[in-house]
Amino acid sequence: MGEPSLRELQQWMQSRIRPTAGTLSTELERHVNSQRGTPGVERLSVYAGGYVARTQQALAEAYEAVHHVLGERAFAELAQRYAARFSSHDYNLSFRGRHLSEFLTTDPLTVRLPFLPDLARLEWFISQAFHAFEQPPLDPASLSGFSLDGDRARVVFQPSVGVIASAWPIVDIWEARTRPREEVDIDLINRPQRVLVFRDGLTVRCELLEERPYALLDALLAGRTLGEACETLAQASHGQPLPLAEWFARWRARGLIARCARESVAQMNGV
Repeated sequence: MGEPSLRELQQWMQSRIRPTAGTLSTELERHVNSQRGTPGVERLSVYAGGYVARTQQALAEAYEAVHHVLGERAFAELAQRYAARFSSHDYNLSFRGRHLSEFLTTDPLTVRLPFLPDLARLEWFISQAFHAFEQPPLDPASLSGFSLDGDRARVVFQPSVGVIASAWPIVDIWEARTRPREEVDIDLINRPQRVLVFRDGLTVRCELLEERPYALLDALLAGRTLGEACETLAQASHGQPLPLAEWFARWRARGLIARCARESVAQMNGV
């Protein structure tokens, strides 16, 4: 075999360090220098172990509650499986755990702990809310002449704002992350929770929502106009009045709304 190209060497090193990169010819091992009597291939194992260790560290920082529920050993094994399934393509380790909720939906742990995917999703929302770049809050003066009844009104929330609905009491589980595991005793049966996540200064808060304000927030955050969201909600409410002004006043007072705008017909048609 002739001298390998730089690309071949890079691919070989990748195969030795990353669990998902496959395995290439062992012939290239002779090109890795030994140092102080330690073969080059053996030295590479330090980086391979470091890849998984850094993944575990990044996951532990973003998913404190998942870590607490599983314990150190099970969480380390989860990190190994996750690292083998999802390679890292980001320079910022804060993004390393973005796929954990998706991964947990098919992981064996979820058979025993079915709330894990939703708990991970909540914690990812919390992590992203903490790092979000907030916008100036809505200026009430900008609402002059603005009607909540407008079909083409569009509400833009702060980047830190998110909602999640779960069949499990995920906020209770998340809040128990600082308590000793042997002291945690949470009733999981028939206790669904709808959660609003937002940042208040440097603190990320999680608050429970009733069904209707959750549905409205979920629709607006998904990009639907106020008219579309309210029409869907009114149909589901079977004629019950919608306290829109009360909800919006509460959200505005907390600085959750960045701006409100009315789209033209041309904008709505993509012109």
